[in-house]
Amino acid sequence: MRKTVFTHSMKILIVSLLLLAVFFKRERSQKLMVLALILWITVIAGIFLFRQSGKLAKKCRAALSALKQTSGQTAAVSERPVQTAMVQEAAAEPDQPVSPKGSVFPASDNREQEAMLLHISLRITEKLKSAYPQSVWQWKDTPSLQGILNGETIRILVENMDTYTHADISFDRFGRIHVEPMVIGSFAKPSGTGSNTVSAAAADETTAEPSVVDVRVWYELIGQKVLEEQITDLNANGHSMLTIKENGDIVINRQKKEVLKATLDSFPEKNYWKELVSILEENELKGKITGNSLQISWI
Repeated sequence: MRKTVFTHSMKILIVSLLLLAVFFKRERSQKLMVLALILWITVIAGIFLFRQSGKLAKKCRAALSALKQTSGQTAAVSERPVQTAMVQEAAAEPDQPVSPKGSVFPASDNREQEAMLLHISLRITEKLKSAYPQSVWQWKDTPSLQGILNGETIRILVENMDTYTHADISFDRFGRIHVEPMVIGSFAKPSGTGSNTVSAAAADETTAEPSVVDVRVWYELIGQKVLEEQITDLNANGHSMLTIKENGDIVINRQKKEVLKATLDSFPEKNYWKELVSILEENELKGKITGNSLQISWI
C-alpha cells in the first residue's frame, strides 16, 4: 500500500515538473518546480507520520488495556486477606464502632472530637462572659462537630444574661464566632402573690456584675442591636443625636427636657468609653465624651 502511494505520487510529481518546464519561462519554471518538489516532500512526510502515529496509538491502547486487567486481578487477590483481617480485628474488639464497610474507627478520632468540642465550648464561654460576666450556658442538644464546621447554627440555653433565655451560635468560614441572644418562653403569665415588690432577701442575693471585659463583644451582643433600633426610630423623627448616661440610660432632649428611650444592659464604665468611641466610628457613628455621658450622632 505504501509503495503504491509513493509510486503514484512520484508519477504525478514528474508530470507536474514537465508541464511546468514546458508552459513557463526558464526562471519562473525553476521556482515553481522547486515549490512543487517541496510540496510533494511535505505531503509524503505527513502521510508517513500520520500512519506511524495511528499504529503507535493502537499499541498504547492495547498496552493500557492489558495493564488494567492485570492490576484489577492483583487488587482482587490482595483485598480478600485485608478484609478478612479487618473483620477478625473487629470481632476481637467488640467495643469499638465498626463502619458499614467493615473498617474500625480508631478511638483517637473520638478523643479528638471531644477535644474540639471542648475548645469550641471555651470560646463560647469567653464570648458570653465578655458581655455578661455572670453568664452560664449549656447545649440545648449536643451538636456534632461536623455540623459546627459546616457552619450550622447551634442553639444553647443561657442564664444570667438579662432576660435572654437562649442563644444561637454559629461560626463563619473565617472561624469567627457569632452569637445571637434571644428570649424563648411561653405566653402564660407566671403565678405569684400579686405583689410587685421584691423582698429584701432576694435583693441581697442579687450581686452587681463586674465591669465588662471586652467592649467589642459587649457592642456586638448588646449595644449594637439596641442602638440601631433607637437610631432608626429617632432618625425617622428628625433627631440626629442621643446621649447615653453612665448607668446605660439612653436619653434625648425634647422641649428642653430629657426623655428616656431605653437602657443598655452592662454598659461599660467610663475607662472603656474611648475604646467604645473607636468601635462606633467603625460603624459610621460619631461618639463624643462629655462629662458623665456619651453623645452619639449619626449625621
